[in-house]
Amino acid sequence: MQTIDLNKVIEACFSNGGIRKRICDDYRIEDSGTPQELACKLVQSFGQAPPEGYSWEGHLENRRVFRAAVLAIASNSRSWATFLRHKGRLRDILFDYDPASVRKKLHSGQGVERDRVERDIRACLPGQTGGNDCKAILRWAELLGDGPPYYDSLIELRRGIAALPQVKDNEAVPLVAGVLGIGSRRINERWPPPGNLETWKAPGMGFVLACEFLRNLHWDTFKPDRHIQRLLGLWFPADAASLEERANQLAREVLGSRSKALIRPLQFSLLGMQVSPADRQINAVDNLVWWLGAHVEKRGRESQTNYVAG
Repeated sequence: MQTIDLNKVIEACFSNGGIRKRICDDYRIEDSGTPQELACKLVQSFGQAPPEGYSWEGHLENRRVFRAAVLAIASNSRSWATFLRHKGRLRDILFDYDPASVRKKLHSGQGVERDRVERDIRACLPGQTGGNDCKAILRWAELLGDGPPYYDSLIELRRGIAALPQVKDNEAVPLVAGVLGIGSRRINERWPPPGNLETWKAPGMGFVLACEFLRNLHWDTFKPDRHIQRLLGLWFPADAASLEERANQLAREVLGSRSKALIRPLQFSLLGMQVSPADRQINAVDNLVWWLGAHVEKRGRESQTNYVAG
């Protein structure tokens, strides 16, 4: 089976002195070591690799879930390097990602405090989507601030999807992202949300950001943004075509949906996992391919380098 040649990806990202310096400056990593060592530092800077002894079936408090949601939303339509300049300030505004404290602040001062908090958060989220991203973060604070453990519900949702006979082992997580990112009436009927929620639809997230949210919880999946879809489509056109029907089938049979907003990103999330080297952690492969597409192999200026092994 053909897979991504990650050594070629790493070489393209770190062998050029100018690109290497930009990575180190933007992501605040030390410019030392081999390309492979620098790749490890870059992946670690994203904070999505599972820690030692990690199990997705363990307990996570709402504070950890809130942090994962905030960081996913903060990545929306802005470079991670840009957000890093504001990350510490945002963490302070959000009481070190404590949704209960944020919610309490929002409901004090007859609306004055809400306006102040919203203004402060918005200042940490530059770009055109900042206003909506800020509102989404506040909705997450309301959702998690006085609710039961949200992560427990995610575990049950993943278990339920994984238990279906037509779902393969690596397909459950992107399907969970579909539930959270689409959250249609049919999806909610097929997979009823927990009692404290009216819908599974995650505030401020479509399929792509829902994948990022789950990756921030250390769940393995590919975030199929425009860079990933473009490069994987160029490198693996036959595999992409063959997985289109699989994505359609899973969307219909598991989620009861025919939405294009679900099917295409699901197709490329499945593709990314299929073509990841077996000895590499999927989130790490995604991080490196994404960086390659965003900063080296740019749209319309792709090189003739062969990034396919096998």
